Amino acid sequence: MKRILLAGGNSGGHLFPGLTLARELERQQVARPIFLHHQTEMEKKILDGSGIETLSPPWSGIGSIPAAFLRVPRARRWLQEHSFDAVVSLGARPAVAMGIAARSLRLPLFLLEQNRAMGLANRLLTCFSRKVFLSWPVDRPSRSLRSRTALLGCPVRDQFVPSDLPCGSKPLILIMGGSQGSEEVNDSIVAAIRHMSQRDHLRVLHICGEGKSASLLHGWREAGVEAEVVPFIEDPAAAISEASLVVSRAGGSTVAELCCIGRPALYFPFRHHGDQHQLLNASFVASHGAAVVVGDHSHEHLGEVLEGLLTDRNRLVEMARAARSLGRYRCVERITEIIATHLGVDRVITGTTDGDHQMESQEVFG
Repeated sequence: MKRILLAGGNSGGHLFPGLTLARELERQQVARPIFLHHQTEMEKKILDGSGIETLSPPWSGIGSIPAAFLRVPRARRWLQEHSFDAVVSLGARPAVAMGIAARSLRLPLFLLEQNRAMGLANRLLTCFSRKVFLSWPVDRPSRSLRSRTALLGCPVRDQFVPSDLPCGSKPLILIMGGSQGSEEVNDSIVAAIRHMSQRDHLRVLHICGEGKSASLLHGWREAGVEAEVVPFIEDPAAAISEASLVVSRAGGSTVAELCCIGRPALYFPFRHHGDQHQLLNASFVASHGAAVVVGDHSHEHLGEVLEGLLTDRNRLVEMARAARSLGRYRCVERITEIIATHLGVDRVITGTTDGDHQMESQEVFG
């Protein structure tokens, strides 16, 4: 069986889509997936125990982009030593050396891009790639990218499937402050809900990051809101499915997961990235009526926005429908089919949906 290396990423936003692709490569019996594992804490948390084979690179540490070019000769020898047939870049620095090495060995290189603004690693690797799989229309694409692109969606885990917006007298707001705990999201939303006149008619599940639960729980109690505050959750798909509104950052894979389930969102895009990829992600979804993007607003104004959303069931239903229209929860099947074609592999298992084929043929740039 062919051997594919999945390289890149030290965040869930990169690793979870890669893990979904790895499992589909196995399911369709296209290739044996192997993750490049730098032994970072995030990689250990996500990859260890996943059932997918991992290998350590022939160097220690992730390193910088300039250092990656110096690592290419070692990467070439390592890829040959382990008899890899292709490389998939998940984005981020760990993929650069392996991606360039793959090209120099004439091995197929594929890119997964989760955001509307391509990261530096994938931008560097685009001209070496066979195919670039986009989650969203890319902002200001290069000519090289245009010739290689398939807009199919972001591979999401099996649990992220469409579901109806829940009914109930007390709607649930899911607040995802991130595994590192975004102070902006955590503090702003508590302050905003204090300005709501009907805050006793809602429930909150607040995922706040390590070390922040006690102070936030105290804040919710002072605000008179029924709230559960936890550092993290094991089943985010179930929590999203139970929510009527999700408050979150706007990383590409997070936005994709919310759209696959079909949930209205209030996005707090992180605005200190040079490429503004979270703002681009959130704005794209908002332009389709599926979300509201938080700008530089007062807590009082934000509270009014929240109350307006939560007291308008019809609008939430329409936003949920719009989100589902953007979700491609089975896109990984089509991505795997294309990889198999490039590798000359006859797949044993099929199952692509018509919707995924339609997505590929749509206009891919915005």
